[in-house]
Amino acid sequence: MNFANYADAAARNAPEALAVGDRTRSLTFRELSERSDRVADALERRGVETDDRVAVDMPNGVAFVCAYLGTMKCGAVPVPVNTRFTDQQTRYVLSDSGAVGVVTADRRNADHGGEPTTHAYADLLDRGASEYDVTPRRSEEFAELLYTSGTTGAPKGVYHTHGNLDANANGFINYNEWSREDVALTVCPCFHVTGLNVTTTPFIALEAENHLLETWDIEAALTAIERHGVTYAFLIPTMVVELLDHEGLDEYDVSSLQALGVGGSPMPKERIDEVERVLGCTLLEGYGMTETTPLSAFNHPGPEGHKPGSVGRPATEAVALRIEDPRTGDAVERGARGELLWRGDTVTPRYNKRQITENNFVERDGERWLASGDIGWMDEDGFLFVVDRIEDMFTTGCGDVSPREIEEVIYEIDPVQKVAIIDTVDDVRGASVTTVIKRRSEGSVSAAEIKRACEAELESHEVPDRVEFVDEFPLTATGKIDRENLRDRFG
Repeated sequence: MNFANYADAAARNAPEALAVGDRTRSLTFRELSERSDRVADALERRGVETDDRVAVDMPNGVAFVCAYLGTMKCGAVPVPVNTRFTDQQTRYVLSDSGAVGVVTADRRNADHGGEPTTHAYADLLDRGASEYDVTPRRSEEFAELLYTSGTTGAPKGVYHTHGNLDANANGFINYNEWSREDVALTVCPCFHVTGLNVTTTPFIALEAENHLLETWDIEAALTAIERHGVTYAFLIPTMVVELLDHEGLDEYDVSSLQALGVGGSPMPKERIDEVERVLGCTLLEGYGMTETTPLSAFNHPGPEGHKPGSVGRPATEAVALRIEDPRTGDAVERGARGELLWRGDTVTPRYNKRQITENNFVERDGERWLASGDIGWMDEDGFLFVVDRIEDMFTTGCGDVSPREIEEVIYEIDPVQKVAIIDTVDDVRGASVTTVIKRRSEGSVSAAEIKRACEAELESHEVPDRVEFVDEFPLTATGKIDRENLRDRFG
């Protein structure tokens, strides 16, 4: 089944129900179906064929959703473009994907260096027919091509099949116990797997309402929650922290919010209770990757469904998890740390480059597994705890260092709003532990206090050698703390 068929099914089942909205407009499911049909028909008339890659270079919004679905309806593979990429990065994605065309927001944003053909979204709507027979696709055929952020090298293209999208959408719907009465808020960018496949595509399959913000804006997010009665939103931890520390939070009615999904990077454990107390909703941490569409593990509603500090239980209806020693490849016992490996219905079949695929998939006992690069462990109740990225962990002269474990200790100090642990080079000891901190506006804390707190809770080799304070953290295109930038700055 072509995943875009869900939009047409919703148009038949609930034609006048609100489907998607942004700051300037909203569409019913009937209108969403018609506009995506127009895009599909116009692209086909312009020579786009089945399996062609078509880039979608647009911010979050109604137009993005229509262009994305329309590209998929004509059998092509949409390639959402990171709107924060440099021109060089964008040209790389267009070349690497082999895109034959680019759908842009308007005619003024139509120059991509003379590479693929540019299609202005408004032109596609004007020239396409309002009825279109969706091109049939099989579950194993490619539905979309997403690119990672490229903060530590060239962006990596990750394919998702129609089957991946279907399993992902229905997994989120079932685990979260969503219904058509639920209302989503999408604030993470749709060029990233979180904005696209945690809320946007699942809520199309759910036939429920989704509101999209073009960029992360605290006031706009709070306004949308109050105005539209949002019941579910997915944020990354930096957004949650900014929301909690926002001075005007009490001025908004957020009582409709039932659950807040959090993922993308570790959520400070000591602030989870604060989120639930202040916002009056359940905070549900999860874990996923672009390579898992991203459904793999998450907490879900109900007293037995979530555990603070954990990313939840693996979504066993869709995926299987193996935890192994990254040095030997042997499975570890429950409770022991190891690298997380995944296989199943939401796991990508491959990357866009053969070599990257070969580097990231391994075979164990005749089964093909995706090696995540994350270290974690599972407790006796089946809840998964993620320790850190292998690439972020490092070794000093005295032992191994997990940045996340140090950060959790420092987050317990009230004046600390954000913290990142990085490895920097010391001429005597080699790698040394540096902590970078942003303080809350109303608080003050010294480097000596930070070190004393760490000395009381951590091993001696984990205590920071340096403490640096910043006014703002550099962020990646997806809103995570940019550790590479910090290493360049303080290393």
